[in-house]
Amino acid sequence: MSSLQIQNNQCFRLDEIIFSAKNDFLNTVSEHLSNGFRMIGLFPPDKGNPGRIIAALANSGSSELCIVGGEFPEDKLEFESFAVSFPQTNYFECELAENYGYTPLNHPWLRPVRKQNVILGDKPYHFYKLEGDEVHEVAVGPIHAGVIEPGHFRFQCHGELVYNLEINLGYQHRGVEALFLEADSNRRIMLAESTAGDTVIGHTYAHCNVVESLSNTQIGLRAQVIRSVAEELERIAMHLSGLGGVANDIGLAIVASSYGRLRTLVINSLADLSGSRFGRGLFVYGGVRFDFDSENINHIMKKLNTVRNDVKVINDFLFSSTGALVRFEKTGAVSPDSAFKIGLVGLAARSCGIELDTRINYPYGSYRYFPVSQITLSTGDVFARARLRALEIDESLRFIFEQIENLPEGEIRGDAGDAEPVSGVVSITEGWRGEIVHIAVTDEKGGIVQYKIKDPSFNNWYGLSLALRKTEISDFPLCNKSFDLSYAGHDL
Repeated sequence: MSSLQIQNNQCFRLDEIIFSAKNDFLNTVSEHLSNGFRMIGLFPPDKGNPGRIIAALANSGSSELCIVGGEFPEDKLEFESFAVSFPQTNYFECELAENYGYTPLNHPWLRPVRKQNVILGDKPYHFYKLEGDEVHEVAVGPIHAGVIEPGHFRFQCHGELVYNLEINLGYQHRGVEALFLEADSNRRIMLAESTAGDTVIGHTYAHCNVVESLSNTQIGLRAQVIRSVAEELERIAMHLSGLGGVANDIGLAIVASSYGRLRTLVINSLADLSGSRFGRGLFVYGGVRFDFDSENINHIMKKLNTVRNDVKVINDFLFSSTGALVRFEKTGAVSPDSAFKIGLVGLAARSCGIELDTRINYPYGSYRYFPVSQITLSTGDVFARARLRALEIDESLRFIFEQIENLPEGEIRGDAGDAEPVSGVVSITEGWRGEIVHIAVTDEKGGIVQYKIKDPSFNNWYGLSLALRKTEISDFPLCNKSFDLSYAGHDL
């Protein structure tokens, strides 16, 4: 197989990639997918030459990443769709078609990703429709009440049962990837922090790993630990927010407000470290901007001790409530087989029994030395997604207390050098939703000429569609909150 084998955050030379003819490329990618690899990217390494594309693939079992290159005639950018045999590639092919004019032949469901009038040649996209007596359609959005981001949901129902939910996004496409190519180094970190506003640490960590790998910059262990502690604080805060959301959707207001109180303590702990409750400004190339000292450690430990003690009481109440369990169990279930086929990642995958956690499968930063535990559940329903949040909060608290109590000495910041020319890197981190991927490619002067981002929501929105099948439409808010996906992270 003509593929380049690499590791997470390993810089590689572009001339190490063999760009095979179309048929060899297709066969190599298919062989990898058949052998347990997942697609994490499909795009040209040089936006000015769309005839050359790369497929970035990942094997969680072996912790391998590989790059497969293919060369296509510029007047015939088409290939036989992988998605017929490997549904996980569906959306990647749609994105390639939308952004670079490729035609995946016999694709089972070619549809817009972010740009509504491109992929079908300016023809309007027609939503899937069911026909029959008593079948009715419910359209929700794209504009929602309050501060909810824009997204369109089209339900095909028979009575109260949903037979198909189609989700159409792209209403706030900001062109983040293109902005990365235009921005200077100072603004790139700000862009990373803004990729998905509730995942500041997860995306910024991946971006800094990209730049530091390209420039062969070594990060001190103390800085690595501070980064990971910040990432776990973000994970705890957002899992508390998610648990509060599902509690609110079933009418347990006192539980929801209790989780909200604890979330405030956690994000205030991030503020004690960095000055920002969302961790903005903490990361710099080469390390972190702020250090732990005895004062902020005392403040943080006091807050987290309260969180650790109180969240146990709240979780015990929620998960022993008959009313809550009746609403959670068997609601919005995704089978392990479906989850694997469509390529779910992160918490959504682990709730279906799939062992997939970047911190374990592709360890980075201090996770290489101080591992976390792999936690999975098997039912794939609202209960599993909610319960897994509670379990991951406990594990993140354990990790944070252990790291702060044994904080290594050393520098927190070094100088990042110039990026290697004509090179690339794949960086994967585990945001609180799941696998975040940042891929960068440089030119002859070391300037970034391609920057690709995959937020876990890119994989998981279709999981929400499957969770609603044969589910009452009144359960949609609960199912939606149990996935808790990002519109901004998808739209980019």
